[in-house]
Amino acid sequence: MSDAAVEKIQLAEKEAEDLLAASRAKSKEILDQAREEADSLYKDLIDRARKMEEEKIRDMEKKAQEDSQDLLAKTDSQVQRLEDMKKEDFPDLVKSIVEKVVV
Repeated sequence: MSDAAVEKIQLAEKEAEDLLAASRAKSKEILDQAREEADSLYKDLIDRARKMEEEKIRDMEKKAQEDSQDLLAKTDSQVQRLEDMKKEDFPDLVKSIVEKVVV
């Protein structure tokens, strides 16, 4: 082979190696970028899930407080009603209950 042909082959090989190296570098860059985007998306999803969880817990706590307030109000009302009963009413009440149980 002539020197010119050998030089052309060597030049082609060098260009092929350079293209391969550039391709590997670009592939690594794309992979790194995709990994960063995936990590960012994952963190965003985790943050959103935590916020939703915290909001749900706050809503449940609020509902529980409202329910307990309602129950306390009803209990207070019943206690007050019992306190308002006269002692004289108790024998009639007991008699009424006994009649319902017996009959």
